[in-house]
Amino acid sequence: MIINYNKKYNCSDEFSFKDFTGRSNLEVLGIIYGSCFSQEIPDSRIFPDTMTGVTFIKCNLDNVFIPNGNTVIDCSQRRFKVQNDLNDWITDDKGVPTEPINAKVFIKLELPMPETVDIPTYQVDTRIDLIKVAEAKKELLKVI
Repeated sequence: MIINYNKKYNCSDEFSFKDFTGRSNLEVLGIIYGSCFSQEIPDSRIFPDTMTGVTFIKCNLDNVFIPNGNTVIDCSQRRFKVQNDLNDWITDDKGVPTEPINAKVFIKLELPMPETVDIPTYQVDTRIDLIKVAEAKKELLKVI
């Protein structure tokens, strides 16, 4: 299939517009457009270290390690990890949480952004609803 994205690309029909979420040991070739390879663990090595010459365009490569010799164009490459509050948080390259994965929701709803210092030091049994916590914090701030 030919995709026109800033220039024409002859994309792989076998690997484009597919969902490979959670899969591993993938041997992909060519130019891949609009596929999802997202993983749950940061820096997941789902492709062979020897893979070269593959171009990913507008793909979801969250938590995926891409070996050298490959090209990534306009793809999502976030690092995230479930924290002790059982929510996904974006992490830096050292694995330290920086913001909730859905940070844009808090901005859109004009809610206080959850802070990493509020992540429990132990894993909770039930996921903490960060939206409800932020809504309660906003109400509390109105009273003060």
